[in-house]
Parts: sequence; structure tokens; C-alpha cells
Amino acid sequence: MLSKKNLSSLISCTTHSLVLKSMLSYYSAVLQNLKVTLNNFKCRPRKSVFTFYIESELGKRNLSKMSLPVSNDANEDFGYEEAVKALLDLQSNAEVIAKIRQSRDQKKHLNVPNMKKYILRSGLTMEQADSLSVIHVSGTKGKGSTCAFCERILNCQGFKTGLFTSPHLIEVRERIRLNGLPISKEMFSKYFWKVHSRLKATQTEDVDGGRMPAYFAFLTVLSLNVFISEHVDVAVMEVGIGGQYDSTNFFSSPAVCGVTSLGLDHTSVLGNTLEEIAWNKAGIFKTSCPAITVPQDPRAIKVLIERSVEIQNPLYIAEPVSQELLDSHHVILGISGHKQAENASLAIQLYRFWRQSHTDGSSNTRLPVINPPDEIPILTVDLLDVATIKGLSSCNWPGRTQTLRREHVTYYLDGAHTLESIQVCATWFKAAADKERQLHRENVARILIFNSTGDRDVKPFLSILKACEFDGAMFCTNISSTNDALIKTDQINRTVTANAMVQRAEENRTSWDSVSCCDLGHPLTRQQQAEVISDHLDHNFNNAAEVPCNTGGINPILKEGCIKGIGHHQNCLKNHSLGPIVGAIHPREIKRVSHFAPTILEALGWASQCRDPIVSESLDRSSLPDIAPFLKEKSHIQILVTGSLHLVGGVLGIICPDLNDS
Repeated sequence: MLSKKNLSSLISCTTHSLVLKSMLSYYSAVLQNLKVTLNNFKCRPRKSVFTFYIESELGKRNLSKMSLPVSNDANEDFGYEEAVKALLDLQSNAEVIAKIRQSRDQKKHLNVPNMKKYILRSGLTMEQADSLSVIHVSGTKGKGSTCAFCERILNCQGFKTGLFTSPHLIEVRERIRLNGLPISKEMFSKYFWKVHSRLKATQTEDVDGGRMPAYFAFLTVLSLNVFISEHVDVAVMEVGIGGQYDSTNFFSSPAVCGVTSLGLDHTSVLGNTLEEIAWNKAGIFKTSCPAITVPQDPRAIKVLIERSVEIQNPLYIAEPVSQELLDSHHVILGISGHKQAENASLAIQLYRFWRQSHTDGSSNTRLPVINPPDEIPILTVDLLDVATIKGLSSCNWPGRTQTLRREHVTYYLDGAHTLESIQVCATWFKAAADKERQLHRENVARILIFNSTGDRDVKPFLSILKACEFDGAMFCTNISSTNDALIKTDQINRTVTANAMVQRAEENRTSWDSVSCCDLGHPLTRQQQAEVISDHLDHNFNNAAEVPCNTGGINPILKEGCIKGIGHHQNCLKNHSLGPIVGAIHPREIKRVSHFAPTILEALGWASQCRDPIVSESLDRSSLPDIAPFLKEKSHIQILVTGSLHLVGGVLGIICPDLNDS
């Protein structure tokens, strides 16, 4: 016989006693029903009675009617900083992440079922979750921009919007937005502790949905609670990784789904081929719910079609909005870059399908399912209404093709981290930076700050960036600073160790040195040889080689006893054969300067030459690498920051610390 006392012990892993007592009274009321369920219960390893009850049909019905209590101090005694620290405890550490990648996450099929358990444990019902009107977006590149465009159009049309995206740049509250703005610290704290205490109170030892959810899963549950409680008209939900097994994929009937441009990324989790990735991304399709994709590689579109046939949902292709149409309406897209016309077009079509669903009170179930590839409807944009024009023009999405100008420094920021997006970034940057360079009469230094994480091969990235004609490059970790006052808890990442970040950054620099000298297979001119030796001598006083002097004889340059200055010897270099010396110098010194910095602040300090006060005021300049004389001579500095959204976020956290309050 199961008593109240026994039931209490079964769920004793709770941490909030007040919540437990309130819940116990509810469980006692349903004890008779629970006994019926337990007649079918067999001892199962690592699965508690409570979890078995949740998974049973009887438990689902009872929990759907249940309003979980929350202690009075759950959202009053703790604030935003405490919430962020508690959230950080939900991050998987580097060792766990490595094991997941190695095993290709063999439990990924449990992600969505577990999410439904978390939602129930948070106090919501699946009926409430499915009542939310959702636009669901997957893809490799452009997900965030598409969601931002779509949300802005919806808001300009007069609808109350919710937007869930990842990752954040500076503060975690950026991931959950109402009407385009990050929720306030107060609102984040209020809902965080409400959800956190409920999940803690219902925690068990069951690894499948009984424990505390991981970082991203928790934030997904949190966003759902916010959007439902704040009564948004529509929620735009960006997929985290993949689609099929993503934590956002619990909606049974979204209003419409979107797929942005597909490419190779997160291959250790999603697969090594475009077909595997397309299959995963199309996992958000739902029966009879329309799905819209941008034009894709034929291999990807074939898989998307096969998935739509399997799932039985209509599929459409959104043609990029033409520049002529934008010009005719005097529209300058709020997010820069030629690829944004594609993202904007998808956003427009997602809005239109959602609007039809919202007006009809249906999910467009009457639309036909299109199977043959040559019959997939092509959606075009021929007209733009005033609200859509306003939405496209006013959309602001920091960290993506973003330009910030200071008196002596211009920052170009783009979180590109795939091969295709790096190409788009390089095209955007070179066009914009070349135009600015003309304004400064060519007297400009061009610097790259780069980092890339995970299992990405950076050499193809750097080969593309090399064409941007950088004078110097800085490779750093995603650690903001060694100054605790400058480190935001929101930006701490436990999924990778500091040593691993340092090693990766140094590897990135080595790759750059290799890539940036790979076009030097031709002989150098005498002037180039002289420039090489001159620069070499500037940086290697104590190890200078013996070189010929135009006075005849051999002089040991810069060694004790040499009575002639370095300027004399640099002039001599122009008149003699320098092949042996050039061959002894590392090729990277011929064209570019590169350095490694352990933190983002130090990288910014060197790249900007401390000309930006907000950077220099927090920096110990003695820690910086030497700056080459030819860089010091430039009147203006252009800095491209790319390769990682986490890197871009770290930079913004330093140069625009109040970004979310503006």
C-alpha cells in the first residue's frame, strides 16, 4: 500500500520545502488514481514512480489540470545576476559536450519527449503550448536575420510579438524578446525563478525528463512561459541546432515553418553531408502546416521535398525580393549584405502565411501538398505595404553585418561562422571598407580579429578573408578580459575549457600564417626584399643575420661593435642580393603581421592601437604585442571582427556595454 509518507520520500529530491508541502496535498488527492497506474508499474532501473506517473495517460490528464504552486520568495528574493548564475549551472561542461559529439548524441531522439515533460513540470499544459501561434524557423545561415525581419514586420503590422533566438551577444535576456526588445532584467528574473523553482520542485533521479533541463532547453521552456503569460499574438521561434531533435520542436501545429539557406555546420551532431543536414532541418515540418524555403542547392531541395512528402505538408520556395522593388519603395534593408534580400523575402512570406492562418483561424489545411519538384510553387514579392516597408527598413539585428564608427576607428562586426556566411561577410566588408578608405585618402590600416570554435576547418574561411587585404590579424579566445569587473556572467561558457580556447586561437593564427603567404610562390622584387629585411630587423634586433654593407665587407647588423645605425643598413639592403636572408625569414612577415591575444580586450587594444577610449581605459597596455611602425602611421583603423557570434558578442560587451538599454 502506497502511503502519503512513502510518496513524499519518492519525490524527496526537491529543494523547496514549501512547494513540496503544497504539491503533497495535490498528490494525496490523486492517490487513488495513482494506485491504478501503479498496478501496471514494474520496477524499472533509474525511473521513479513520479516519472512513470507523468508518462502515463492518467498522469498526463491530471497534470494538465494541475497548477503547480510556487513559494512566495521564488521570484522576490533573487535578482537577475543570481538568475544568470543559476542558469550557468545548467550548462554542460566541456567533457560532457565532447562525449556527446563523439557519440553523435545517441539520446537525441529523447530531446523532444523530454521537453514536453519539462513544459508540464513548469506548470504549463501541452494544450497551452499548442495554443500559441508559432512561426518556426530552421536553417544553417540567416535564421536570426530572417526571424528578426519577420518579427519586425509583424510588430509594424500591429501585432504583439514574441521572439526566441540564440545565441545571445551580451546578455542572456536578449534571447527572449517582446515587441522586438529584450525582456527587462526584472521580467527575466520574475519568470526565471518561477520556472526554475517549479522544475526544481518536481526533480527526480530519472535522466529522461526528470532532472533539471540543460541550458538551452531551460531557456526554451522559459520563453514559452513568457510568451503565454504575456499573451503575445505570435511567437517567432528560431531553432537552436538542427531541427528534428531540437528543443524547440515540440509544437504540434505551427502556423508556418521556414528554412533558411543550408550548408555544412555542426557536422559532429548533424552529419557530414548536405543531405543529412537538410533531413535534420526539415524535421520541423508538420502535417498540413505550410513550409517555405529559400532557394537551395539541388541536393538539399531534393531532401526537403522528400521530407514534405513523408510528413504530408505543402512546400514552397520564396524567391529573393528584387533590388528594383526595394529601390522603387526607397527601402534600405535594416540589416546590410546582399544575402539579406533572400532572408527578407522569406520573412515576408512567413508573415503572409501566418496572417492568412491568423485571419482564417486555421493552419492553411486546405492548401495542397505539392510533391513533384517541378511543381513546387514559387512565391514572389511584387508589392510592399507601408507596414512591411517600415519593418524591413527599421529592423536592427546587432552583430550581423554591423558597422560602428568611432573617431579614429571603425568596427565591422559579423558573426559569420560557416563557409558561405564568411564569403558573404568578406564581400560586404570589402565593399564597405574600400568605400570608407577612399574618404581617408587611403591612409587606413585594416585589421582582422578572428576566432572560430568547435570542429570547423578555418583554412577555407581564412583563404576567403585574405582577399580583404588586411595589414594585420589578431587571433584571440572568446574570453572578454582577465578583469573580473568587465566579465559578464551571461558570457561565461563552460562548454569549452580555457586551455582549449587558447590552443584553438593559436591554431587559427598558424592557419592564417600559412594561408596568407600561400600566394608568394613568385620571386620577390629587390624592393620587396628590402622591405622584408627592414621589417625583420625592426622586430628581431637581437637575432639579426650578417648582411652585406655597401661600404664593402660584412657587418654584423645591430650586434655589439657595429658603429652604423639601422637606417644605414636598411638602405644598403636595396643594393645587394638578399636571397639567403629572405629565405631565412618566416613568409608571413612579408605581407602581414599576426598576433595572438588571450582575451578579447587585449585583441581590441592592439587592433585599435588604444585609439578608442572605451577600450584603452580598461587595458594594461604593457600586455600588448608591439605595433609595427607602418601601422602606427595610419590615420584611421578598420577592424573586422568575425568567425564567431560569441566573439562578436564579447567585443560588443566591451565597446557597447549598454547596448540592450538603448
